[in-house]
Amino acid sequence: MPLWRTMTDHPSEREAKFEVPDDFEMPFLGDPIERSSVKLSARYWDTADHRLLRWGRTLRYREASDGSEDGWTLKVGAPPGAPASGAVLDRRELDEPGSSDEPPARLAALVLGTVRGAPLRPVATLETDRELVRLGAGKEGGSATVEVSDDRVSSAVDGSPGPSFRQIEVEAKGPGAGPFLAQLSDRLIRAGAKATTATKLETVLGGRPEPEVVVPRLRSMSRVDVLVRYALARSVIRLIGEDPKIRASSDADPVHDARVATRRLRSDLKSLEPYLAPVEGLRTELGWVGRLLGAVRDLDVLIGRMDARIRELDGPDREAAAPILARLEDDRHRRRTELLDGLGSDRYLDLLDELIEASRRPPVADPTDDRRARRVLRTVTRKAWRRTARAVDRLDPEPPDVALHEIRKRAKRARYVAELGREVFGKPAMRLADRLADVQDGFGELQDTVVAEERLRSLHLPSGSAFVAGMLVCSERSARAEARVRWRRLWKAASAKRVRRWLA
Repeated sequence: MPLWRTMTDHPSEREAKFEVPDDFEMPFLGDPIERSSVKLSARYWDTADHRLLRWGRTLRYREASDGSEDGWTLKVGAPPGAPASGAVLDRRELDEPGSSDEPPARLAALVLGTVRGAPLRPVATLETDRELVRLGAGKEGGSATVEVSDDRVSSAVDGSPGPSFRQIEVEAKGPGAGPFLAQLSDRLIRAGAKATTATKLETVLGGRPEPEVVVPRLRSMSRVDVLVRYALARSVIRLIGEDPKIRASSDADPVHDARVATRRLRSDLKSLEPYLAPVEGLRTELGWVGRLLGAVRDLDVLIGRMDARIRELDGPDREAAAPILARLEDDRHRRRTELLDGLGSDRYLDLLDELIEASRRPPVADPTDDRRARRVLRTVTRKAWRRTARAVDRLDPEPPDVALHEIRKRAKRARYVAELGREVFGKPAMRLADRLADVQDGFGELQDTVVAEERLRSLHLPSGSAFVAGMLVCSERSARAEARVRWRRLWKAASAKRVRRWLA
């Protein structure tokens, strides 16, 4: 079942697309390595309101006249609002065999968080006559190659004839082909081709439909409702953007990014609470998802930490440590199973619907509230900062680890709300946010040592492995002592008057 091993094991599609008229004359692009012609028939599936397309994803069944293709492909591109790379599209492709009658269950499962229960159905059929040329970059480019496809497309939408058009695609094949792709793209543009990021399906349907979530522009004079939309939309896009990656892959990064999104959402809702209608139910559900993500993420961090320490051991001790990593890996597998069960539940899909709705229609307490973003952001950031500073001031000379962990959580909330001020206050807000991030990381290192010791002590191990676990505990205690010294220096940098002068 390679589809579920890791999303990064699947090919990444990097291509540039160009709109050209029917009589466009192809410029000389180089001597071909190979030429071929093929007829492609593709049926695209989506929900009635095109939820896949709204999130930069396409699902199709395609057949080729030469037998080179016969199956399903899900393409996962950048979510709405992500930075564009000019005319170049970067998408992950996931292939799966199956009958053309309906999408394979595994691909349908990958987009569950995108469609959120809405049924998938055919939305368009595309017939393409493709002339394909494969070109090499020459001696300087080594083995780098690109494929140039000259496509003449006809279409049908809901059983009626759709648009016909011509499109040229230049796709990088293999590592190192990026510069060659850019070179050929420049030649096509000079010949009159028009760069586009629209997929063929978007062209047939008249363009990508309006995204489900849009991050508004935030300015000093923006009203509080725009500030709330801005805060929510950024993290909702990130959460839903990582959703299919988590389902398809055991990679650590998507889990981390989704966890950050849930934490930031909860934190922003709490910081902006004075201006909101009651949202405690929403924060509770975000906490539930955050705990599922956190259980996996914490084990990713712990496994990476233990693996690095074990690699430094001598041979016999390294061998004796194998059961430690095996127990942690088993625990991670169990936690990941629980996470996927949660992501497949109606509870989670309902939460996504609620988040999307809140991003569109922010839950402000008073829709007529005309307070401006600059005033609100300064107020809530000052409050979060003072709560953190007061908690630091109340610490004992040798505070317990649990008290320092509470400081970390307060610093994180102050950091998140300072980052909200980036578009309004610019560098001063980000300077404070960066210093608080350093404080958060310092406390995070300390907390990692606490978690590592607790987990090592909880493992039931054979005697040889238990002895190594004791060695690892000693290493964690040494790292904790260093972190307990370092955090005060980090806090001093974050609390400097020049860093928080803008809050006055």
